[in-house]
Amino acid sequence: MVIYCQEAGNAETCFAMNSRPKSLWILDPFEKLRIEADTSILLMNEALRQGWSVYSVPDPGIFRDNRGLSGRGRRHERPITPAILNRPKSGEDLDLESFDLVVIRKDPPFDETYLALLLLLSGLHRPLIVNRPGTLLRRNEKLSIFLFPEYITSTLVTSSPDRIREFVRAEGGTAVLKPLFSCSGRGVHLLRSGGDDLAEVVAEATGGGVRPVMIQRYLAGVTTGETRVFLLENRILSAIKKVPAPGSFKANFDSGARGESHALTTREREICFRVGNFCLREGIYLSALDLIDGCLSEFNITSPGLLVESNRVNRSAAQTEAVKLLAHRAAHRSPRP
Repeated sequence: MVIYCQEAGNAETCFAMNSRPKSLWILDPFEKLRIEADTSILLMNEALRQGWSVYSVPDPGIFRDNRGLSGRGRRHERPITPAILNRPKSGEDLDLESFDLVVIRKDPPFDETYLALLLLLSGLHRPLIVNRPGTLLRRNEKLSIFLFPEYITSTLVTSSPDRIREFVRAEGGTAVLKPLFSCSGRGVHLLRSGGDDLAEVVAEATGGGVRPVMIQRYLAGVTTGETRVFLLENRILSAIKKVPAPGSFKANFDSGARGESHALTTREREICFRVGNFCLREGIYLSALDLIDGCLSEFNITSPGLLVESNRVNRSAAQTEAVKLLAHRAAHRSPRP
């Protein structure tokens, strides 16, 4: 039996569940993951520990025919370790309607492959899908910060090189360029007025002035760390400070950043409260906010990571609460028409 407890004011409500969900995890191939540091693997192993049935399908394994939506995947009956890379890639065709829970953990880029996956999953009726495909289709991780204008810094989305140059000049000569559909700091550039490579970087990022990108005021506080906050629906699950490597402005672990413990400020908690209520309404069960100088920089809703690092820094096991909540939501879901 799983007990899930939720604070409600000063009271505590506990749900006793006999349900052990049959779960399917859609993720990138194991060969592309850092198994011991991957948030998806952490959650899947916790689900196994709590008695779930756990299956996985790499995104290319999803297919649809006249009978319905299926995936070529495998069942996991013991904890997933790097040793899985040495095992035969055996699998079976799985009916996605047979699952209680489908968890989307495929990393961006949000390309036509990702779009097709979400469109296919939107046709499922029985499983609870984490996060809700319709929300992922409507809410881009970068553009969604505009839903909370009072918490963001000066931001421009455009494909115009002239507008980008003017924005950089107006913001004191320095700004940050971000692709709209990537992740982990890929394609992010620090722009400087008068820089020798400014025109070249902008031209490449915008595809010669046809592909929109995001430009934001450079916030100097990033050098001392960007705050990553994990949300479980509308509640704070965990937080960490991502400190860039010396000489870098990128607070990404792929770029050499490190994790430090962090006590959230009043403003950071206020942002979490506002965004969390949105998550609760929109079927976003797991998300992560990136905050710099008290401003919302990104709203990660596809496959937020770094929970393993957050656990290490905070000496915690945040995955336990996350998996318990998903089990509760799956047990009390209502099938879609």
